[in-house]
Amino acid sequence: MQPRGKTGCTLVPILILIMVFSLLVSIKTSGQFELSDLYVYVKANMDEEAIAFFNVNLTMGPKTIRALDEANWTFKIQLPKWAAPNLVLSVDMPKLFLENGEAIALKLEEAEDYDYLVAEIPPFQGERLNVTVRFGLVQRDNVTEDYVGFKLPVLTGFSIMPEYVNFTFLTTGVIKGYSLQYFHPIFLNDSVIGLWNQYFRTKTVGNVTGRIVFSKSFDRCVIKSLVREITVAKQLQVKVKDLLKLKYVGNSYRSEILKINIPTSINQSVKVKDALGPLQTYSSASSVANTSVITVYSRYSLRPGQEYEAIVEYSVPVKNMLVGLNGGLTTIRLTGLPNYTDIVSTYYLSVRVEGRKSWKIEAESTVTSIENSEAFSLTIRNAMPDILAQPFQISFSSAQLEAGKSISMLLGLLTLLVLMVTEIFREEVAKPVEAKGGKEAERLVNDLAEALREKVDCETLLEEIKVKNAVGKISSREYRERVGEYERRISRAEKKILKAIEEVSRINTRVGEEVERRYRIFEEINSDSKNMINSTIERFRGGRITRSVFENLAGKYLKENKKRRETAASDLYSALEKLLS
Repeated sequence: MQPRGKTGCTLVPILILIMVFSLLVSIKTSGQFELSDLYVYVKANMDEEAIAFFNVNLTMGPKTIRALDEANWTFKIQLPKWAAPNLVLSVDMPKLFLENGEAIALKLEEAEDYDYLVAEIPPFQGERLNVTVRFGLVQRDNVTEDYVGFKLPVLTGFSIMPEYVNFTFLTTGVIKGYSLQYFHPIFLNDSVIGLWNQYFRTKTVGNVTGRIVFSKSFDRCVIKSLVREITVAKQLQVKVKDLLKLKYVGNSYRSEILKINIPTSINQSVKVKDALGPLQTYSSASSVANTSVITVYSRYSLRPGQEYEAIVEYSVPVKNMLVGLNGGLTTIRLTGLPNYTDIVSTYYLSVRVEGRKSWKIEAESTVTSIENSEAFSLTIRNAMPDILAQPFQISFSSAQLEAGKSISMLLGLLTLLVLMVTEIFREEVAKPVEAKGGKEAERLVNDLAEALREKVDCETLLEEIKVKNAVGKISSREYRERVGEYERRISRAEKKILKAIEEVSRINTRVGEEVERRYRIFEEINSDSKNMINSTIERFRGGRITRSVFENLAGKYLKENKKRRETAASDLYSALEKLLS
């Protein structure tokens, strides 16, 4: 028995020594042979615009840098096939940024199962490389009255395997549900506003999907397509024509269809119309210097899912067009072009120069040569507003003008130069005269116009719900809720209107009296319109008219009432404009 005990005591320290030695070897080995030294931190943010913006920070160590060198400094980020059509394009996206601020455009490379964002990184000498990738994905495929759906790639596929990927998603709304349950929620006041998880090494996790409820519903007209036609005439006059196809995304009715950010110098030349003629617009000052915001209203209120087409035309003044004439080469540089404050699903750009056999156009340091007077054309998906306002320049040789046109060309140049000198002189000498009331007047006009538009829309909605209730197309509970909602909105709008009229009168008594008089007329028309609907409903319920007659009459009165209210509102708008003149 004694020898066996000694043997057991001897084995214990031997086993301990083996375990310690193995641990030391493991530590030494892990220090010499790292599995990876690429660390990825993904942050995605989404606000009420329903666009998810990705900010991807990549930290690369010596091993990754060597791998990049072997791959000719090409780095790839894997995207699912559904994501590529949703990528947005702006001045700074999708791009890779180096620590020195240099921006590298990311190219989209298609493959059989996945697509890739590809960056050509300049050769780097060092032990540590930090870069940032920025891109955005539109999230407007699943929008309802109550929520906006999201579908985001969790980015774990790269051309070099990361040590780990840390993924964080934040929103300004509240996340009501999400698909990947092993994400950890981020709370704010007991509400889930984000998700996060850390993936050690790469593994396929697919996409995270869910629903977000924002404090303000996604209720707007989205721009399905914009066709911009720019024509440079023989005398160097530049005219722009924008053809827009819009779609109302919401669950109510809407008349406001566009907001245009535009240089104040172009503001006066803007004309907006549809197939029937000019549309109602309202201009106000922007928070950006020398910029105005033009709000455009449709001819009639749009119902959910309805499409609408509008045309915006304007000419580019001298201040927004720099002209150079050097060595027989004429250059026009267009700056400060307007944008529509929202993303454009499909943007078509066409530029044509009249009377030129060949010319060049330059945008973002890319020069394109045009031969035989052909138009320059470009198509972009999901264009952000800064793309629409991006400057570009056109160059052509005077010697290439057709016979007889050089004189008109020179006259055009002389005219432009005289205008430029005149405008510069005016800016130096003349002092800007602000409209009476200044920004306060603009604010009042804007408040009153918005409140009046809200009242017109809600009065129409209230009448429509009453007609539906009369024929039993809506439950009693929903009817009460809708009536209560519309009456509250109408009451709030009326209070805002009366308060704005009172403040307008303080600034300009004459204008205030005129606005008040026209609002009384509006209210008389509004009251008469409501009586027409109410009396028709009473006749139907009393059995004096049949259902088919009632539906025909109600449909007719609804259309007429809407038109009468909008006409009366337009008269009030014209009185308001005098406050700013």
